[in-house]
Amino acid sequence: MAELLTFPSLPTFRDPAGSVEIRPEGAYRSIRAPFDAEILAFLALPIATQLVEQGRLVASEIVSPANAGTLVLRHPRISFQSFPWEWAPGLWLAAAELTLNLCSDLVQQGWLLKDATPLNVLFRGTQPIFVDVLSIERLDPHQPIWLAYGQFVRTFLLPMLAYSRLGWPLQASLTRRDGYEPEDIYAALSWPERLRQPELSAVTMPSLLTNNKLLANNEKIQAGSLASRSVKDPELAKEILLKTLKGLLSQMRKITPAHRSSTWSDYAETATHYNDEDHARKRSFVTDALAAAHPSRILDVGCNTGVYSNLAADTGAEVISIDTDLQAVDRLCASLKGSGRNILPLCVDLAHPTPAAGWENREYSSFLGRCTGHFDTVMMLAVLHHLLLRNQIPMDRIATLVSNLTTRHLILEWVPPTDPKFQELLRGRGAIYTHITEAAFRDAFADYFTTVDELVLVNGRIMLHLRKK
Repeated sequence: MAELLTFPSLPTFRDPAGSVEIRPEGAYRSIRAPFDAEILAFLALPIATQLVEQGRLVASEIVSPANAGTLVLRHPRISFQSFPWEWAPGLWLAAAELTLNLCSDLVQQGWLLKDATPLNVLFRGTQPIFVDVLSIERLDPHQPIWLAYGQFVRTFLLPMLAYSRLGWPLQASLTRRDGYEPEDIYAALSWPERLRQPELSAVTMPSLLTNNKLLANNEKIQAGSLASRSVKDPELAKEILLKTLKGLLSQMRKITPAHRSSTWSDYAETATHYNDEDHARKRSFVTDALAAAHPSRILDVGCNTGVYSNLAADTGAEVISIDTDLQAVDRLCASLKGSGRNILPLCVDLAHPTPAAGWENREYSSFLGRCTGHFDTVMMLAVLHHLLLRNQIPMDRIATLVSNLTTRHLILEWVPPTDPKFQELLRGRGAIYTHITEAAFRDAFADYFTTVDELVLVNGRIMLHLRKK
C-alpha cells in the first residue's frame, strides 16, 4: 500500500519470540527458536485451520521453514488497519469477546493465549480477527492461573470501566499502550462505586493492597507463588481457567454501555432541514453517483449513523466510515451486527486525525498515512461547512486534503451560507466569513476535480459527483 512509501512503519519488535514486517503483499512474521517449533505444532492442528476458516484467526503461510535458520510466516494483510483509540465501545467489546472466547476454545484443546491486549485484534468490517499467532502457546496442564489476566484487565476492562463509570475517553488508550493501573481509577471513584462489582475486585482491592506496604509485599509473594502454583488434576486446572475467562467476559459485557444519545446520534431521524423530496433526491443522487463510480474502497467522512455508508456498502465496496461523534459511531456499529455489510465505523476527526504513535512515532501509522492511496471514492455529505466554520480550515486546504484521500471520485454536498445549519455554526461571526461562497468553493475544488454530475436540492444544498483530474 502507498502508506509504506509515505510513512515507513517500524516492524513490530516488542515480542521476544519474533517480529513482524508489513509489506504490500502481506505481513511477514519472523520467529526465533525455540518458539518456532511450538507455533508450527499449533498451525498443524485442526483447530488452527478451523479458527482461520471461521475468520477468527489470521491465516499463516510458511515462507521460510525453521530449518532455514529463521521461521518466516506470511499473513494476508487486513485491508484497513484500525487501532483501539479509534474504536467505539461496540468494537472494544467485540475485540474483548474474541480474545476471551478464542482463549477458551484454545484451552479446551491444550493451548492458550499468553497475551491479551486490544492491539492483537484488527477488524474486517465489524468482525474482529486475532492477528498475533505468537500469542498462542501450549498450555501447562497443571497451571490454573491465566498469566495474561492482569494485561486483559489493564487494557480491556479498566479502560471500559473508566469510560462507562467516569466518562474518560476511550481515545486516551493512544497514550496508554499498557492500559490503566487500578490506582489510576480508584481515586476517581466514590466509595459506593468502589464497593460494587467489578470495581471491587478489579480496582478497589488491588489499590488497597498496593497502598498498604505490608499487604503489598504479601501480595507480591502470593503472586509469585500463584504463578508457580499447580494442581495435580489437569481437568481441574482447565476448569479454573475457563471459569476465569467466563468471569472476565461477564464483567466486560456488564460494564460496556449500550449506545447513548448525543447531539448527532439521532440526526438522521430528527433532521428538519430536508423535506421528504430532498431526502429522496439526495439518496437517489448518491446511489447514481456510486453506480457510476464503481467503487471498491470508500471513505465516508461524517458518516453519522451510516445511512449513506449502507448505500455505499450495497455496491459491494469496502467502506470505512468516520465521524467525530462516538455515540453515532457506536450506534452504527450496533446496527451492523449480523448484517454482513463490509463497513468499519471509526471515531476519527478529519480536522484532528489520529496521529502516528509508538516508538519513534512509527509503530502505529497515522490515520492519514493509512488512507493515502487506499480509497478510490470519498463521500463528504454535509461535512464541508463544519470544517470551514467549526474547525476554521481554509477552503483550499480542504480541497488539497480531499484530493489526497481519493484516487478517483468524490461525492460532495455543498451547504450554502443561507442554510440554517450554516448559520448555526457562524455563531454571530458572519462578517469574517463572507469569503465562503459557492464560487470560492468551486474554484478551490476545480484545481483537483472535474464535475461529473450535480443536483440542486429544494433547500438550496448542492449535490456534486466530482472526478479527480
